[in-house]
Amino acid sequence: MRNIIAVLLSSVVITACSSVPQQTQQDLELVDSRVGLIAANANKLNLEPVLSIDHSRLASEAEQDLSASRVELFSDDKLNTELLKQNIEVGLDLPFRVLSYSEDGEIKTRYTNAQFLQIRYGLNNTQALAQFEGNVEQLVSVVPDAMPASTQGLEKGYGITRIDSEMDFNSTIESIKSNVLAQDGTEWFLTLDYSKQAKAIGVTLPNATLLVFGAPGPGAKAMKDFMSIGLDTFGQKVLVYQQGDKVVVAYNDIVDMARLHYQDSALPHRVVNTMLGKTISKAVEK
Repeated sequence: MRNIIAVLLSSVVITACSSVPQQTQQDLELVDSRVGLIAANANKLNLEPVLSIDHSRLASEAEQDLSASRVELFSDDKLNTELLKQNIEVGLDLPFRVLSYSEDGEIKTRYTNAQFLQIRYGLNNTQALAQFEGNVEQLVSVVPDAMPASTQGLEKGYGITRIDSEMDFNSTIESIKSNVLAQDGTEWFLTLDYSKQAKAIGVTLPNATLLVFGAPGPGAKAMKDFMSIGLDTFGQKVLVYQQGDKVVVAYNDIVDMARLHYQDSALPHRVVNTMLGKTISKAVEK
Protein backbone atom coordinates (compact mmCIF):
# COMPACT_ATOMS: atom_id res chain seq x y z
CA MET A 1 0.00 0.00 0.00
CA ARG A 2 1.48 3.30 -1.15
CA ASN A 3 0.35 5.50 1.70
CA ILE A 4 0.05 4.41 5.30
CA ILE A 5 -1.95 6.12 8.01
CA ALA A 6 -3.12 4.61 11.25
CA VAL A 7 -5.82 2.08 11.21
CA LEU A 8 -8.58 -0.22 11.77
CA LEU A 9 -12.03 0.84 12.63
CA SER A 10 -15.57 0.05 11.85
CA SER A 11 -18.90 1.08 13.25
CA VAL A 12 -20.24 -2.13 11.71
CA VAL A 13 -19.42 -5.55 13.12
CA ILE A 14 -18.48 -7.78 10.19
CA THR A 15 -19.12 -11.52 10.12
CA ALA A 16 -16.11 -13.79 10.12
CA CYS A 17 -14.75 -15.08 6.81
CA SER A 18 -14.60 -18.80 6.14
CA SER A 19 -10.82 -18.47 5.67
CA VAL A 20 -10.34 -17.61 9.36
CA PRO A 21 -8.43 -20.44 11.11
CA GLN A 22 -10.59 -22.47 13.52
CA GLN A 23 -8.65 -21.43 16.63
CA THR A 24 -8.99 -17.78 15.58
CA GLN A 25 -12.70 -18.29 14.96
CA GLN A 26 -12.98 -19.61 18.50
CA ASP A 27 -11.19 -16.53 19.82
CA LEU A 28 -13.44 -14.27 17.76
CA GLU A 29 -16.49 -15.83 19.37
CA LEU A 30 -15.02 -15.46 22.87
CA VAL A 31 -14.20 -11.81 22.23
CA ASP A 32 -17.67 -11.24 20.76
CA SER A 33 -19.19 -12.73 23.91
CA ARG A 34 -17.30 -10.28 26.13
CA VAL A 35 -18.28 -7.39 23.90
CA GLY A 36 -21.93 -8.40 24.15
CA LEU A 37 -21.79 -8.47 27.95
CA ILE A 38 -20.10 -5.06 28.10
CA ALA A 39 -22.54 -3.52 25.61
CA ALA A 40 -25.50 -4.80 27.64
CA ASN A 41 -23.98 -3.29 30.76
CA ALA A 42 -23.46 0.03 28.97
CA ASN A 43 -27.15 0.08 28.14
CA LYS A 44 -28.03 -0.42 31.81
CA LEU A 45 -25.72 2.48 32.71
CA ASN A 46 -27.32 4.73 30.06
CA LEU A 47 -24.02 5.07 28.22
CA GLU A 48 -24.44 5.81 24.53
CA PRO A 49 -22.64 3.44 22.14
CA VAL A 50 -20.48 5.60 19.88
CA LEU A 51 -18.39 3.19 17.84
CA SER A 52 -17.62 -0.52 17.53
CA ILE A 53 -14.17 -1.35 16.17
CA ASP A 54 -13.50 -4.90 15.00
CA HIS A 55 -9.77 -4.98 14.26
CA SER A 56 -9.40 -8.64 13.33
CA ARG A 57 -12.33 -9.00 10.94
CA LEU A 58 -11.40 -5.79 9.16
CA ALA A 59 -7.82 -7.06 8.88
CA SER A 60 -9.13 -10.28 7.34
CA GLU A 61 -11.00 -8.27 4.71
CA ALA A 62 -7.71 -6.53 3.93
CA GLU A 63 -6.05 -9.97 3.58
CA GLN A 64 -4.08 -9.58 6.80
CA ASP A 65 -4.03 -11.98 9.74
CA LEU A 66 -4.64 -10.50 13.18
CA SER A 67 -5.73 -12.06 16.45
CA ALA A 68 -9.27 -11.41 17.66
CA SER A 69 -9.66 -7.82 18.87
CA ARG A 70 -12.52 -5.38 19.35
CA VAL A 71 -12.71 -2.03 21.04
CA GLU A 72 -16.01 -0.41 22.04
CA LEU A 73 -16.64 3.29 22.72
CA PHE A 74 -19.44 4.53 24.98
CA SER A 75 -20.25 8.13 25.84
CA ASP A 76 -21.56 10.09 28.81
CA ASP A 77 -21.82 13.60 27.37
CA LYS A 78 -22.21 15.35 30.72
CA LEU A 79 -19.17 13.63 32.22
CA ASN A 80 -17.13 14.27 29.08
CA THR A 81 -17.94 17.96 29.41
CA GLU A 82 -16.89 18.13 33.06
CA LEU A 83 -13.49 16.63 32.23
CA LEU A 84 -13.01 18.73 29.09
CA LYS A 85 -13.66 21.91 31.06
CA GLN A 86 -10.37 21.39 32.87
CA ASN A 87 -8.20 20.21 29.97
CA ILE A 88 -9.62 20.12 26.47
CA GLU A 89 -6.96 17.64 25.33
CA VAL A 90 -8.52 14.91 27.48
CA GLY A 91 -10.83 14.54 24.48
CA LEU A 92 -8.12 12.34 22.95
CA ASP A 93 -8.91 9.69 25.58
CA LEU A 94 -12.68 10.10 25.73
CA PRO A 95 -15.26 8.67 25.66
CA PHE A 96 -15.12 5.38 27.63
CA ARG A 97 -13.09 2.74 25.77
CA VAL A 98 -12.89 -1.00 26.42
CA LEU A 99 -10.70 -3.38 24.40
CA SER A 100 -11.22 -7.15 24.35
CA TYR A 101 -8.62 -9.21 22.50
CA SER A 102 -6.69 -12.47 22.22
CA GLU A 103 -3.03 -12.53 23.24
CA ASP A 104 -0.66 -15.28 24.40
CA GLY A 105 -3.45 -17.85 24.35
CA GLU A 106 -5.73 -15.78 26.59
CA ILE A 107 -8.73 -13.52 26.08
CA LYS A 108 -8.01 -10.21 27.79
CA THR A 109 -9.92 -7.00 28.46
CA ARG A 110 -8.27 -3.62 29.02
CA TYR A 111 -9.81 -0.20 29.59
CA THR A 112 -8.79 3.39 30.21
CA ASN A 113 -9.32 4.37 33.84
CA ALA A 114 -9.44 7.66 35.73
CA GLN A 115 -5.82 7.39 36.88
CA PHE A 116 -4.69 7.35 33.25
CA LEU A 117 -6.65 10.54 32.55
CA GLN A 118 -5.49 12.21 35.76
CA ILE A 119 -1.80 11.61 35.02
CA ARG A 120 -1.75 12.28 31.28
CA TYR A 121 -3.81 15.48 31.48
CA GLY A 122 -3.02 16.77 34.96
CA LEU A 123 -6.66 16.64 36.03
CA ASN A 124 -7.67 17.50 39.60
CA ASN A 125 -11.47 17.49 39.33
CA THR A 126 -11.78 14.73 41.91
CA GLN A 127 -15.56 14.49 41.64
CA ALA A 128 -15.54 14.00 37.86
CA LEU A 129 -12.61 11.57 38.06
CA ALA A 130 -14.37 9.54 40.76
CA GLN A 131 -17.49 9.40 38.62
CA PHE A 132 -15.46 8.29 35.59
CA GLU A 133 -13.77 5.56 37.63
CA GLY A 134 -17.05 4.36 39.11
CA ASN A 135 -18.75 4.23 35.72
CA VAL A 136 -15.96 2.42 33.92
CA GLU A 137 -15.61 -0.12 36.74
CA GLN A 138 -19.34 -0.82 36.53
CA LEU A 139 -19.08 -1.05 32.76
CA VAL A 140 -16.46 -3.82 32.89
CA SER A 141 -17.78 -5.51 36.04
CA VAL A 142 -19.26 -8.30 33.89
CA VAL A 143 -15.69 -9.30 32.94
CA PRO A 144 -13.98 -10.38 36.20
CA ASP A 145 -10.42 -10.26 34.81
CA ALA A 146 -10.72 -6.84 33.11
CA MET A 147 -7.74 -4.62 33.90
CA PRO A 148 -6.98 -0.93 33.39
CA ALA A 149 -4.25 0.04 30.95
CA SER A 150 -0.87 0.40 32.64
CA THR A 151 0.19 3.86 33.78
CA GLN A 152 3.80 2.86 34.47
CA GLY A 153 5.97 5.42 32.70
CA LEU A 154 3.00 7.69 31.98
CA GLU A 155 3.40 11.41 32.66
CA LYS A 156 1.58 14.62 31.82
CA GLY A 157 1.40 15.14 28.06
CA TYR A 158 2.97 11.75 27.33
CA GLY A 159 2.85 10.71 23.69
CA ILE A 160 0.82 13.68 22.43
CA THR A 161 1.95 15.31 19.17
CA ARG A 162 0.63 18.82 18.49
CA ILE A 163 0.58 20.85 15.28
CA ASP A 164 -0.77 24.40 14.94
CA SER A 165 -3.11 24.88 12.00
CA GLU A 166 -2.84 27.81 9.59
CA MET A 167 -6.59 27.63 8.98
CA ASP A 168 -9.70 28.26 11.01
CA PHE A 169 -11.35 25.50 13.02
CA ASN A 170 -13.91 24.23 10.50
CA SER A 171 -11.53 24.50 7.56
CA THR A 172 -8.94 22.50 9.49
CA ILE A 173 -11.38 19.63 10.03
CA GLU A 174 -12.48 19.67 6.38
CA SER A 175 -8.88 19.70 5.17
CA ILE A 176 -7.83 16.84 7.45
CA LYS A 177 -10.75 14.76 6.27
CA SER A 178 -10.07 15.34 2.58
CA ASN A 179 -6.34 14.64 2.97
CA VAL A 180 -6.98 11.48 4.98
CA LEU A 181 -9.49 10.14 2.47
CA ALA A 182 -7.01 10.80 -0.35
CA GLN A 183 -4.84 8.02 1.11
CA ASP A 184 -5.26 4.56 -0.40
CA GLY A 185 -7.48 2.26 1.64
CA THR A 186 -8.28 4.78 4.35
CA GLU A 187 -11.82 5.25 5.65
CA TRP A 188 -13.48 7.86 7.84
CA PHE A 189 -15.35 6.52 10.86
CA LEU A 190 -16.26 9.16 13.40
CA THR A 191 -16.58 12.90 13.93
CA LEU A 192 -17.42 13.59 17.58
CA ASP A 193 -18.17 17.25 18.36
CA TYR A 194 -17.51 17.76 22.08
CA SER A 195 -18.47 21.44 22.07
CA LYS A 196 -21.83 20.58 20.49
CA GLN A 197 -22.44 17.96 23.19
CA ALA A 198 -21.62 20.53 25.87
CA LYS A 199 -23.89 23.15 24.33
CA ALA A 200 -26.79 20.69 24.42
CA ILE A 201 -26.50 20.58 28.22
CA GLY A 202 -26.02 24.33 28.60
CA VAL A 203 -22.21 24.47 28.87
CA THR A 204 -19.87 26.45 26.63
CA LEU A 205 -16.58 24.80 25.66
CA PRO A 206 -13.94 25.92 23.17
CA ASN A 207 -14.42 24.31 19.78
CA ALA A 208 -13.22 20.71 20.11
CA THR A 209 -13.88 17.77 17.80
CA LEU A 210 -12.50 14.23 17.82
CA LEU A 211 -11.80 12.66 14.41
CA VAL A 212 -11.35 8.90 13.97
CA PHE A 213 -10.21 7.15 10.79
CA GLY A 214 -8.20 4.14 9.72
CA ALA A 215 -6.79 1.72 7.15
CA PRO A 216 -7.18 -1.95 8.14
CA GLY A 217 -4.21 -3.42 6.26
CA PRO A 218 -1.43 -1.27 7.72
CA GLY A 219 -3.18 -1.31 11.06
CA ALA A 220 -3.04 -5.08 11.29
CA LYS A 221 0.71 -4.98 10.70
CA ALA A 222 1.13 -2.33 13.39
CA MET A 223 -0.99 -4.17 15.96
CA LYS A 224 0.59 -7.59 15.44
CA ASP A 225 2.55 -8.51 18.60
CA PHE A 226 1.30 -5.24 20.17
CA MET A 227 -2.38 -6.06 20.55
CA SER A 228 -3.32 -3.82 23.47
CA ILE A 229 -2.38 -0.62 21.63
CA GLY A 230 -5.72 -1.07 19.91
CA LEU A 231 -7.13 0.63 23.00
CA ASP A 232 -5.31 3.92 22.38
CA THR A 233 -4.18 4.25 18.79
CA PHE A 234 -6.08 2.03 16.36
CA GLY A 235 -8.07 3.60 14.83
CA GLN A 236 -6.17 6.80 14.78
CA LYS A 237 -7.72 9.58 16.85
CA VAL A 238 -7.06 13.24 16.09
CA LEU A 239 -8.37 16.04 18.31
CA VAL A 240 -8.87 19.47 16.74
CA TYR A 241 -9.45 22.25 19.25
CA GLN A 242 -9.50 26.03 19.59
CA GLN A 243 -6.92 27.59 21.89
CA GLY A 244 -7.45 31.33 21.97
CA ASP A 245 -6.83 32.63 18.45
CA LYS A 246 -5.16 29.47 17.18
CA VAL A 247 -6.36 26.02 16.18
CA VAL A 248 -4.38 23.04 17.47
CA VAL A 249 -4.33 19.51 16.09
CA ALA A 250 -3.31 16.83 18.62
CA TYR A 251 -2.85 13.10 18.14
CA ASN A 252 -1.21 10.08 19.76
CA ASP A 253 2.38 9.15 18.92
CA ILE A 254 2.07 5.45 18.13
CA VAL A 255 5.69 4.64 18.99
CA ASP A 256 5.26 6.20 22.43
CA MET A 257 2.00 4.35 23.04
CA ALA A 258 3.55 1.02 22.03
CA ARG A 259 6.38 1.66 24.48
CA LEU A 260 3.87 2.51 27.19
CA HIS A 261 2.05 -0.79 26.68
CA TYR A 262 4.98 -3.08 25.84
CA GLN A 263 8.20 -1.17 26.63
CA ASP A 264 9.04 -1.65 22.94
CA SER A 265 8.00 -0.56 19.46
CA ALA A 266 8.36 -1.83 15.89
CA LEU A 267 9.01 -0.52 12.38
CA PRO A 268 5.30 -0.38 11.39
CA HIS A 269 4.69 2.07 14.26
CA ARG A 270 7.39 4.40 12.96
CA VAL A 271 6.04 4.14 9.42
CA VAL A 272 2.52 5.04 10.56
CA ASN A 273 3.84 7.94 12.65
CA THR A 274 5.76 9.36 9.70
CA MET A 275 2.89 9.09 7.24
CA LEU A 276 0.34 10.48 9.68
CA GLY A 277 2.59 13.41 10.54
CA LYS A 278 3.08 14.23 6.86
CA THR A 279 -0.65 13.98 6.16
CA ILE A 280 -1.67 16.21 9.08
CA SER A 281 1.09 18.76 8.40
CA LYS A 282 0.01 19.04 4.76
CA ALA A 283 -3.64 19.31 5.76
CA VAL A 284 -3.15 22.29 8.08
CA GLU A 285 -1.11 24.39 5.64
CA LYS A 286 -2.84 27.09 3.62
